[in-house]
Order: sequence, then structure tokens, then C-alpha cells
Amino acid sequence: MSKGLVLVIDDEPQIQKLLWVILTHAGYTLIAAATGQEGISELVYKKPQAVLLDMGLPDMEGFEALLRIREISDVAVIMVSVRGQEDVKVKCLENGADDYITKPFSALELTARLQAVLRRKTTPGIVDEIFENAGLRLEFNTRLATRHGELLKLTAIEYGLLLLFIKNAGRVLTTRQILRDVWATDNPEKLNSVRVYLNHLRQKIEDDPAHPKRIINEPGVGYRFNLL
Repeated sequence: MSKGLVLVIDDEPQIQKLLWVILTHAGYTLIAAATGQEGISELVYKKPQAVLLDMGLPDMEGFEALLRIREISDVAVIMVSVRGQEDVKVKCLENGADDYITKPFSALELTARLQAVLRRKTTPGIVDEIFENAGLRLEFNTRLATRHGELLKLTAIEYGLLLLFIKNAGRVLTTRQILRDVWATDNPEKLNSVRVYLNHLRQKIEDDPAHPKRIINEPGVGYRFNLL
């Protein structure tokens, strides 16, 4: 049984072939498109669960294709980029991309990223407004947070950060996205507050805050919350 239908939008035949080998071996079904317009048409008619979208397409930029996809669908979208495009990655993430992967990539990394964005669509671990994962528990209605059964004393900002990360588990959030959602501001002078409060939150939810496994830095882009 297929794990899901994945649409690849990339004009390089060798990349399409590589992705077909990797993802069919991992249990997915693939369809491919060589242009942005063709990909959008396939999206409308085939309704895939995920899209792998190349940054550079012959008829439009990958960012433009992303915006057009987001006008019609909330499908999981992973941008495929080349090295040295941190500003482009940030722009895509802030405009609806679920994740990005950088060429060259390994089969293990690709399948892990794909599995993560597909899991996030159902927000794993959340049942009846309760999140539980590897000893961390959050009750949304009561705002009660515990770790291995012990109460976590979270400030309002720390709770807001944790809730935002849980609801976007596996997704990269840019620092500016975090600032807007938790602090309700775009003031760049507040960017350091994000780092400070994330360090405070790590002290409370990580087994080893110096080597975090839940809240991970994505250099030049933002942060990712991992399920353990």
C-alpha cells in the first residue's frame, strides 16, 4: 500500500529519476512535472499529499509557483534548493512552504523530511486537545505542561513558544515568524528576545539543554521542533 502520492515539480530528468528511485523504494507513489504550470495542473487534478518543488523552473520561479499553490491548496510543500540560498529559504518558509531540502541530499534526509511534513498535517501526538511525546505533555485547555510527570512552570511567552512549536512540529519556523506569532510584532529589535526565551524554554523541556534534541537551530533560517 502506498504511503501517499508525491508530486515532483523539477525540470531536471536526472533529479526526477533520483527522486523516483528514492521515494518509490520508500513506499510512495510519484507523479512528475517539468514546469510550474504543469505542476499546478497536476496538483489540481491528482491531489497529491505532498509536493517537492524546485526553486528554479523554466517558466516561473519556484517562489511564484509556491504562492500559486498556496492560493488553491494546503498540501505539504518541500522546497528543493541549492546551497547559499538562506534568504530564499526564509522567504519561502514565511510564505507557506512546510520545509526545504538542499541539494545534494541523501535518501535518508529526503524521506525523513517528507515523513515529518506529512505527519505534521495531522499534528501527531495531539488527542482531545492534549499533546504527549516522549515524556512531554501539554493540555491546551488548562495550559498545564509537565515533563516526565513534573509540572513545568512556564511564563506566558514560554507557553506561547511551546504551543507554536507543537502545532508546527517538524516544520522550520523562521525567527520572524516566531516573533510575529508569539510577540505579535515585526520589530527587528525584538529578534534577540526570541533567542533568549528559546534558551529559557530549552532549560525546561530538554534533557540536555546544551545539546537540544527538541528545539533545533536551522542556521541562517530559524528553528525546528522535533518529535522524539
